[in-house]
Amino acid sequence: LRKWMSVAEKNLPIPMSEADRIACFDFIVGRMKSTLTDQGYRYDVVDAVLAEQSNNPAGVYRSVRQLSDWVARSDWGTILPAFARCVRITRDQKETFAVDKSLLSEPAEMELFQSILKAEKEQPARGSVDALLRLFEGMIPAVNRFFDEVLVMAEDRAVRNNRLGLLQRLAALATGTVDFSTLEGF
Repeated sequence: LRKWMSVAEKNLPIPMSEADRIACFDFIVGRMKSTLTDQGYRYDVVDAVLAEQSNNPAGVYRSVRQLSDWVARSDWGTILPAFARCVRITRDQKETFAVDKSLLSEPAEMELFQSILKAEKEQPARGSVDALLRLFEGMIPAVNRFFDEVLVMAEDRAVRNNRLGLLQRLAALATGTVDFSTLEGF
């Protein structure tokens, strides 16, 4: 969207300011949101996709349809909470923590780390809600086991930061695709 706005701008009789570009972009995104909600899509689903893909109208439409199918599933009540647990505990962290494999001592954290590595390797191009959620669906047992068996906020700072880093990497899988935190039930 921004690329084509730039092309269109070159054909205008007067220059556009940065404020004009922002206002134009926001207007178009607002129209996308209105159009999708008028078509019957849930506002929170639309917001979740627009938060990460507003620059790609075709991707927004495709992802809103995909996410709508997922939130209608009977098992959505286990998928979203598993992802939400990872995000809630890390979203207030101002620092991004690296994961040091040598600090992984619990079997559950090693299992989660392996799941994350596999997901990062298999992850298709950003933007496909279906691909992201199919990938995450297979990680749910490891996520749940991790939270059941591991104390994330360990007293040892290095261990705690390492565990937060694991969860940050998992949460980052959704970057560029969807912001689940805008969904009802998050």
